[in-house]
Amino acid sequence: MKSIKKIGTGEEEILKRLNTLHGEIGVIGRQLQRLRIEEPLIAEITEALHMWEEEAGELESRAKTAFGEELEQLLKAQGYSLEGNYPKLKTSFYTILIDIRSNRVTLYYGPEAEKIVAIPALPERVCDEIFKYDAFLADRVVDEGVFLANLFEAYSVCLHRSKKKIGAEVPIPEILSTFAFVTQDSRFTKNPVRSNYRDYNRATFSHDLYSLKERTSGGYEMMTVTARRRETRSRYDTLWIPASSGRGRGELISGIK
Repeated sequence: MKSIKKIGTGEEEILKRLNTLHGEIGVIGRQLQRLRIEEPLIAEITEALHMWEEEAGELESRAKTAFGEELEQLLKAQGYSLEGNYPKLKTSFYTILIDIRSNRVTLYYGPEAEKIVAIPALPERVCDEIFKYDAFLADRVVDEGVFLANLFEAYSVCLHRSKKKIGAEVPIPEILSTFAFVTQDSRFTKNPVRSNYRDYNRATFSHDLYSLKERTSGGYEMMTVTARRRETRSRYDTLWIPASSGRGRGELISGIK
């Protein structure tokens, strides 16, 4: 069987070997049930399967430890700390969800709130994605006066649509979508096609709100509304905002008022 030949070829790299083992053990087991093979050979293959399963378990344990240690060293070298335990680690604004068996890491902004990317379980690659996204957020130049004026305009539009008065809460989905359109540049307003639309996602809105030092515009103070338990069933109904220190659990908000 091709799978036996493939699995019998040693791999020096732990994750590659794990991937081969997990992929081929199941194939061999299924083939063993279907094919007509003499009893001595069945016993020999079954014994080999047990051996490979034990090897996979040992390699998985080693891979988890090695991944965490290397990731921590790489992050520490750039001034980041790493917290948590496999399969969920956290650093700065980010959650790192690891699946060693599938050789996959999913990187999120916030507590599994906004997915950034899914990549192979390589510590260097994970760090590169974190540093790249952090640089994107850090490089944003937000004029607080303009931001608050645009936010108040979006808030006013939402109030007008729902026939509410100033001081009422506007839910996150409404304020975010309206704000995203209010802040489009002249290219989009002149020709509102997809190619002229400037992306503004939930993570960016979250970080912009977190970065604000001023909260007043036109005599009105912008306030965020902490989400109630019933509002946390759908992640799109709330928005995660980092704690003021940039560390810790942060806060889920349901709207702006």
